[in-house]
This record gives sequence, C-alpha cells and structure tokens, in this order.
Amino acid sequence: MGRYLTTRALEGLREYAYKPSGYTVLDAWHAPILNHITNHWLPMWLAPNLITLLGLSALLLSYAMAAAHQPDFSGFAPLWLYASSAFAVFFYLHMDNLDGKQARRTKNSSPLGQLFDHGCDALAVHLILMNVACSLSFGSGWRLTASCLCVMVPWVLAHWEEYHTGEMVYGNGMIGVTEANYAVVFLHLLTWAMRPQRWLAHPFARLAGCSLAQQLPRPVTAFLAALKLNEAVVLFICSMAMMLSYQQVVRVFRLAGSKQLEHTTLPKREQGHKQLGRRHAAAHLLQLVATFVLGAALMSMPPAGPSGARVAMGTFGIVFALQATRLIMAHMCKEPFRVAVWPLVAMAVQVANYFFRWLDVETLSYSVNAVVIAGYLHYVVCVINEICAFLNIPCLTIRKVAE
Repeated sequence: MGRYLTTRALEGLREYAYKPSGYTVLDAWHAPILNHITNHWLPMWLAPNLITLLGLSALLLSYAMAAAHQPDFSGFAPLWLYASSAFAVFFYLHMDNLDGKQARRTKNSSPLGQLFDHGCDALAVHLILMNVACSLSFGSGWRLTASCLCVMVPWVLAHWEEYHTGEMVYGNGMIGVTEANYAVVFLHLLTWAMRPQRWLAHPFARLAGCSLAQQLPRPVTAFLAALKLNEAVVLFICSMAMMLSYQQVVRVFRLAGSKQLEHTTLPKREQGHKQLGRRHAAAHLLQLVATFVLGAALMSMPPAGPSGARVAMGTFGIVFALQATRLIMAHMCKEPFRVAVWPLVAMAVQVANYFFRWLDVETLSYSVNAVVIAGYLHYVVCVINEICAFLNIPCLTIRKVAE
C-alpha cells in the first residue's frame, strides 16, 4: 500500500477502461493529420508522457513570460507575447492529441498515461486562463474571477459526470474541447493583430444612445454604455458555461437516481467501490461547490501586494488541479471520492485573515501559495511513483514490449 493509493485502489486502476464520447467534426478532420505525424515524424523512443510534458512546458514558459510583463493581469505587453501565447496553446493542444496515438503505436498504453494526460490538462486549464486574462487586460476583479470559474466549473463537472456515468463527454458533436482551444488561439492572435487596447473599448456606447435603446429601462442602457468589450467576452463565456454545466448536472442526476445507471450502464467491474447514486452525486457536487466558493472568495479579495492577484489566482489554480486530479484518480481506481480538506482550510484561513488581520496579509498569501504548491507536487509525484511501481512501468521512457 502506498502513501495515497491502497492496494485495492491500484487493483481497480488495473481494470480501468476509458470511454470517450462527444467528438466533433473538427476532431475528425484532425485525426488523419495527427496519425500521419505520429507514424512518420515521431521517433519510437519518444515516450507518450514526455510528449504531454513537452506540451505543458510550452504553457509554463508562456505563463512565466506573461507574468513577467503583466504581473497583475493589467496593462499591455509587447505584441510578440500574445502571439507566443497563441502558439503555446496551439502546441499544447496537438501534443495532448499526439500522446495517446504515440502510446498505442509503441504499445505503451496504460492507466498512468491517462492520468498523466488529464492531470496535465487540469493544470493547463489554469495556465491558459491566466494568459487569456493578460490578453484581455482583465486586471484584478470580477472579470478575472468570473472568467476562471466559468471555465473551471464545467471542466471539472465533466470528470464528475465521468465518475458517475463511466463516460467522458468532450462535446456535443458540434462544439467541444478542440474548438474551445482554437477559440483561445484566435483570441490571442486577435489581441496581437488589433492591439490589446481595443479590449477596453465600449462597443455598445453608441448603441445605448440610439432612439431604439431609449425605449429600454434606464439601468439597461447605462449598463450597455459602460460595458467594455472584454467584459462582454466574459459574459458570453459565462452564459455558455452555465448552459453546459446545467446539461452536465441534468445528465448525471437523470441517471444517478435510476437503477439503469447503478446496475446496468456501469458493469460491475467498472463500479468497483465507487459511491454511486443520486445522494452520492449530490455529496460530491457539494464538495466541489465548497472548493469553488472558497476559491471565488480568495480570488475576489483585494490584491496583497503588486503581484497579489497572480499569487491568489495561482493558489486556487493549484487547488483546482489537485482536487480535479483526485477526482480523476477516484474514477480510474473505482474508489470513493473526497476532496482534500487541507487546501480548503488553507484558503479559508487566508480569506478570514483578510478581515481579522491575524498575520501580515501578503506574507500569508505567499506562504499559503508555497504550501499548496508543495502539497500538490507531493501528491502528484507520489501517485505517479506508486502507479509505476505497481504496474512495473516507466513514466517518461518507453517500455520495451516483446514482439
């Protein structure tokens, strides 16, 4: 038994079966191109997890450059930075697609690869969102908090849905993960082409002054006149996220309260020791809601120091990645799911300290950030080592398979 995974959990991991759905037309168009790259361009010694890590490294480098130029997500950076952010997302998207194909080609497919892929995705969500905030010149405030939550919530709900239904839904056949990533690439390129100052314009100011708009209630016209272009983007994304989240919750509870899901949809060996059913689905959802509520409170606090907003966002981003990875592991191991409590306590203490001033706000902010990063890295490294030891496989090198 390891530090985080019991023998029972590791045995359940061995029987893991991945069931994706919801691929789009764009995914189908990409498939032959990615297959050609995998079969003709990638060397046989290149490990699938190394491909994933290479893609994540591009996002980390892009994030570091953006943080150096826009530590508080406001102001304007050199134009090349926005182009590099677009390239980083484009590169990560394709590395994320190539790793699985390389795993099948080299006969190195394993549950570890799936964990590595989705675990990196959880961290990538935060990194991508932070660079989007820089391109749109959000600064600290509701725009930054709302943009993070409206993407992170449906992302983690997709894995919550997978835990209860056994199926990972990537899209509705028309719009999915690939389209979302290309939208981010387009946004960065648009910022590079039209200059970031354009996002601070008030596109509806003239519209609010026309005769037709005067028929609207005064608060509505005032809202339209004051609405910035980057705020309109946030509101659009939030509306889309709310619809997607609603669909995810409805799908789970429609099935979770039925005998069909508990006894038919998930075969017995895929149920394992999971906590299934409507009551458990609600309990899991409430734990995730608690994480997001505390995260929203943390991100909404006034920045503690010049880089305070980025530190707070980084803290919640790592907490999000940790809780999402734990949910992914619970599904793959067919075990009960519980969020890690200690990060919630750490965020709650930091929020409370802002009001009661027990400790210096900036010092505590950096301290909590360091503890959260250390705890996340400890969990990830230990889990990877435990899986490698149990399955007798390497993580970042190719396992030789007998012909």
